[in-house]
Amino acid sequence: MTIGIAVIGSGIFVQEAHLPGIKANGDLFSLKAIYSRSLSSAQKLSKEVESSTPDLYAEDAGSDKSYAKLLERSDIEAVVIALPILAQPDFIKKALSAGKHVLSEKPIAKDLATAHELLDWYHKNIDTKKTIWAVAENFRYLGRFQYGAEQVKELGDVLGFRLRMHASVGPGAKYYETEWRKKPEYQ
Repeated sequence: MTIGIAVIGSGIFVQEAHLPGIKANGDLFSLKAIYSRSLSSAQKLSKEVESSTPDLYAEDAGSDKSYAKLLERSDIEAVVIALPILAQPDFIKKALSAGKHVLSEKPIAKDLATAHELLDWYHKNIDTKKTIWAVAENFRYLGRFQYGAEQVKELGDVLGFRLRMHASVGPGAKYYETEWRKKPEYQ
């Protein structure tokens, strides 16, 4: 049995990472729906799905194709949310409140205070044993981080740690040139 999934957003990372990941794992996931702020971008993304025809939802697609209607579907168990920064918290809350498992892109909010509020809300209002929220952070799967985790286990109880890492995304790189990276308030 596959997990019914919906993709929320249709930007670069959905196109180049999330959708290919879902497609490559067709034995685990069944893409049921795509939601985007515009129907045209949802349609464009849906053309990259060969194995099925996901239902399309968008802000400009009418009230029966809204995000709320998508979340009412019982055949959708999980959502991947990759939206502009300011939109993320509201979409995450709505999906979790509807009982959907959530994988959301980073950053989850515009600042630390808003992120902490969202995390506090999740732990106070959602049964975290039944409804899982994960942030899409790919570093946790890199060999050096997994090795570090193994070494930490051998230390015993760890009271705390600090990791400082710097990475560069420079001018000319497609991710650098995205509006949301230059202006977090971009919608």
